Amino acid sequence: MSRAAAIARGVALQVVARVTALPLAIVTLGIATQYLGEHGYGVMTTAIVFIGLFETLTSQGIGTVIVRRVSGREGASLTRLIGMDLTFSMVYAVPLALTAGAVGVLTYDDPEIQAALLVLAAGLVCNAIASCFDAVFDVHVKYGPVATSEFFARVATLGSAAAVAWTDSGLLAMCAVQILPQLIKMVVTGLAAHRLTALRPVFHVEDTISLVKESIPFTLIMLIGVIYWRVDGVLLSLLANTREVAAYGIAVQLAFTLNMLPQVFSRTALSTINEGYATDPERFRRAVASGYRFLLLFATPVAVLGIPLAERLVTAVGTDEFADGATPVLRLFFIACAISFLTSIISDAMVAAHQQRFLTTLSAVNLVVNITLNIVLIPHFGAIGCGIALIVTEMSGVLFTQFRLKKIGVDPLPVKYMLRLIPGLNLSLLAMLVTWSLPLVFPIIAGMIGYFAGAWFGGAIPPEMRGALLGAMKPGSRSQGTSPA
Repeated sequence: MSRAAAIARGVALQVVARVTALPLAIVTLGIATQYLGEHGYGVMTTAIVFIGLFETLTSQGIGTVIVRRVSGREGASLTRLIGMDLTFSMVYAVPLALTAGAVGVLTYDDPEIQAALLVLAAGLVCNAIASCFDAVFDVHVKYGPVATSEFFARVATLGSAAAVAWTDSGLLAMCAVQILPQLIKMVVTGLAAHRLTALRPVFHVEDTISLVKESIPFTLIMLIGVIYWRVDGVLLSLLANTREVAAYGIAVQLAFTLNMLPQVFSRTALSTINEGYATDPERFRRAVASGYRFLLLFATPVAVLGIPLAERLVTAVGTDEFADGATPVLRLFFIACAISFLTSIISDAMVAAHQQRFLTTLSAVNLVVNITLNIVLIPHFGAIGCGIALIVTEMSGVLFTQFRLKKIGVDPLPVKYMLRLIPGLNLSLLAMLVTWSLPLVFPIIAGMIGYFAGAWFGGAIPPEMRGALLGAMKPGSRSQGTSPA
């Protein structure tokens, strides 16, 4: 199988698993919102977004360094690097969880929020250990175990959430359910990674320090990114009431579940983009250009079709009390989510080209702007202010990187390509209109079918993308040479 087909297959496996699990996640969200109500769900969301601020410290950016070292010219030992990362993670995981819980208790004076924070902090330990295995799958471009853990985590979460609601076990039990995905991922991916490369702790102080030092730029980028995505929810919890936090929470869960696609694509293509920049600049350029088109193909309908679907999605998942507050927020988040599709491939290209300093500076500026906008807008607009701020800074991240990308040989955003998406968008809107009176699943499916049919026949899926996607469906195939990612 060619590298391009392997990447497409990796994307396909994870997307199929996550799309299959998506209805389970939506049902789980519905159970949580209906069982907890606006106040209880707002409390849990507050705890989730606060603990999320510490999640970046569970990976330290070391995984990116490992992929680059192993995929680069030096050809470093994957087993040894993973072993050092595993040892390091075991050392800091528990202190990190305790620190996150303590800081949370000092930040909020509500006993319910404090208790929820302490429960959710335990998930940081699982995240820290599970993150060590990611680089194994990135290097081998094998994502079956990742897809499996994703699916079964959703099944387990749904069953546990239903059990909590059925037995009326309370808010803290529902918070404990949120830790299950991290726990399952740690176990399943750990066992699977051990089959690909021997997993054993490696204790070497000097080499570990070197690995951590090299990861600092990536850690800073990730730290800024996590704060960027979480700080609006934290500010909202401090500047508004739990009703606004609940509206924010349900909108984030619905909109950014779709963000799985650029995350999966970015992770799967990471090693190829790094290899291309190090050994074949033309391959690097083609990989980024193909990534732009692939992600625009999926991002555009998120922004356009999400607007009419928002209200029906909120009322289908939550109770009527969520509809007025969450619907306008969800529409804004769909637009922000669509823009964020592009930032994933942009970040990968910048990192591969060793442009971390520029990326870190721009990310820091966007973070400051985002925080400022949230502080100004939240008191007047509540959760809607979070959506406005996010759109502004996401667009900034896309536009201001284009000049630097041009210097390293990357073509500008294919604006003309988006014109090819118009037939698909028109056909999808028509299909949704025809099926609008039916249950929600029908207009969604009809819209998807209409969009991809129009995109296919309108030329929005070029031959190389078709070849990679078809190659992903043929695991036994072999290709001579390497086609663009």
